[in-house]
Amino acid sequence: MGLGYIAAYLKEHNHDVKILDVVAEGAGNIEKRGNFVRTGLKEGQIKKHIQGFKPDLVGITTMFTSYAQDSHDVARLVKEVDKNILVVFGGVHATACPEMVMSDKNVDVIVKGEGERTIVELVESLTNKLPLQQIAGTVVRVDEKLVNNEDRPFIEDLDTLPLPAREIFPMDVYLRGAKLVYSMRQPVMDMITSRGCPCNCSYCGIHAVWKHSWRGRSATNVVDEIEYLMQQYGAREFRFIDDSVSADRARMHEICDEIMRRKLDIRWTTPNGIAIWTLDEPLLKEMYRSGCYRLTFGIESGNEPTQRFIGKIMKFDQTNRIIRAANRLGMWTLATFIIGFPYETKDQIMETIEFSKKLDIDIAFYNVLMPFPATRVYEVFLKEGLLPSNQSLDFFNAFTGKGGGCDTTLLKKQELAELSDIAHHEFFRSRLIKFMNPSRIISKVRNFESAGYIFKLLRGVMSYSTGEFETKSNPEKRFLKKSKNAEISD
Repeated sequence: MGLGYIAAYLKEHNHDVKILDVVAEGAGNIEKRGNFVRTGLKEGQIKKHIQGFKPDLVGITTMFTSYAQDSHDVARLVKEVDKNILVVFGGVHATACPEMVMSDKNVDVIVKGEGERTIVELVESLTNKLPLQQIAGTVVRVDEKLVNNEDRPFIEDLDTLPLPAREIFPMDVYLRGAKLVYSMRQPVMDMITSRGCPCNCSYCGIHAVWKHSWRGRSATNVVDEIEYLMQQYGAREFRFIDDSVSADRARMHEICDEIMRRKLDIRWTTPNGIAIWTLDEPLLKEMYRSGCYRLTFGIESGNEPTQRFIGKIMKFDQTNRIIRAANRLGMWTLATFIIGFPYETKDQIMETIEFSKKLDIDIAFYNVLMPFPATRVYEVFLKEGLLPSNQSLDFFNAFTGKGGGCDTTLLKKQELAELSDIAHHEFFRSRLIKFMNPSRIISKVRNFESAGYIFKLLRGVMSYSTGEFETKSNPEKRFLKKSKNAEISD
C-alpha cells in the first residue's frame, strides 16, 4: 500500500512508474535457503524486469528489520544490472536504522518517514541533474560520509493524496490470493484510512515513521475509495489495516454513517487491531450496521505492571464490557497478546494466559516479543545487556531464522516459546468447551450469511488440522511440511 501511494503521487507529477511485487509475481517459486524458505521471483527474473524497464531510480521498501536482507538482495541485483541506477530505500526499517542500511554500498539514498513529497523532489532533482545532498526527509552518502537531512513535515490533508496506483499492481494475482478462509466475502481488499497512532506502546516501531501523530482521511474520501474498489474490482469485503483506525471516534461514526447512507452492501474488519478504549456501545452498533463483523483487539497483557511498562491506557473492566457488547451484536472477537518483556516473570505471563481465557473473546494469539530498533523496549534490552551494542543485519537474520524473540532478564528464549505454545493450547482448549454450548454459536448467527460463515470457519479449521488446506491451497505450507524448521523469509 505504501508503494501504491508513492507510485500514484509520482504519476500525478508526470513520471513513468512501474511496480514489481517480487513476492506476488513469483508466488509459485519456492526455494530453501539454509533455515529459510524464500518465495517469489528468482534473481534472474528480477534482473530481467529491471533490464526491460530501464529505470533511472529504483525504490525498495523495507518494512521489517527481520526481513530486510531481502531488500538488500534486490539492491544488489539492481546494481548488477546498472551501477548508475539510483537505489532508494524507504519504510520503517530504513527510517529506524539508517546507518545499518547505508552500510550497504548498493544503497544510495534513504527516504525517511512519509515518502510522497520527498520521492517526487528526489526524482525531479535527479531528472534535472540537481544536487541530491540537501533534500529534506533523506539520508544520503557524500564522500563516504552520511548526511542525515532534516525531517520533512507531514502532509496535513490526506484527502489531497491520490488513491494508491492499484492499476499498476498485479491485481489478478492479489484477487486470486484473497480467498481467505477466515473472510466472510470475496474478493477482499485492503485499505488505509489514516496514518500513525497517538499512543506510545514500548514495543511499537511505527513511531519511527509517523512519530506520535495521527491523521485521518475524511469519511467521504474513505467511502469514495470503497465505492471505487467495488466498481473497479468487485470488492465485497474490506480490511482496514490502519495502525489506529478509530483514534477519532467521531470520524469512525461518520465513516459508518456514510457507508449506510450510500447503501453499500459490504463487510469489513480490522486485522491490524483496534484500540479498545476508543470504542463504546453506540459506536459498535454503528460499525456492525455498516458491515463490520470481526474485530481484533491489541490487548497484549493481562498483568497490570506489564501493561504499565507497555504504555497501554486500557482498563480491564472496560475491556470486558466492550468485548461482551461486540459479541452480543454478533461480531467475532479476536485478541493479540505479547509475552517476553524484559522484566516480565513467568507468573505474570501465566496471569496473562488466565486473563485471556476469562475474556469473552473467540480467538487469541500469543506472540513472543522481538525488540526492534526505534522502540523503547529495544533500549531497555540494550541497557540490560541482552542485545549486542553493534547489531548488524546478520544479527536480526539469525533471530528470525530461529523463530524470533530473545532472552529476557528472567527467562530464556526457549522458555518463552514454550509458554507461547502453552498459551495457545490452554486457550483453544477452553474455547472448545465454550463453543460446545449451542448458545455461543447461535449468538453469532444473524442471517444466512453469518450461519454460512460459521460452517466455513469450521471447515477451514478441520482441513487445516488434517493438512488438506496446506496441501491443496497453500504451496508454501506444503513445502514447509517437508521442512519443519524452515521459516518464510520473503
